[in-house]
Amino acid sequence: MSSEEQKEKHSKRIHQKKNYIRKQTKIAKEHNIPVEEPHQFAKHAAMDCGNPECAMCGNPRKVFKEKTIQEKRFEQINE
Repeated sequence: MSSEEQKEKHSKRIHQKKNYIRKQTKIAKEHNIPVEEPHQFAKHAAMDCGNPECAMCGNPRKVFKEKTIQEKRFEQINE
């Protein structure tokens, strides 16, 4: 059976998810993104368009052709 601790953890997870959805909905409305179904933000952020070539959504290493901190450190050590 479920104990009080498990019930508390379950309710905390539900509360966190509702807060995340509420915050993402607020962000979307501030940026004039239409929000028809707020629960769509349960699994992805409002500002994430999903395009890997986008500067906001893509990997900066691939979009801007920058090296990572580890790669820069490795080059400094080997020089």
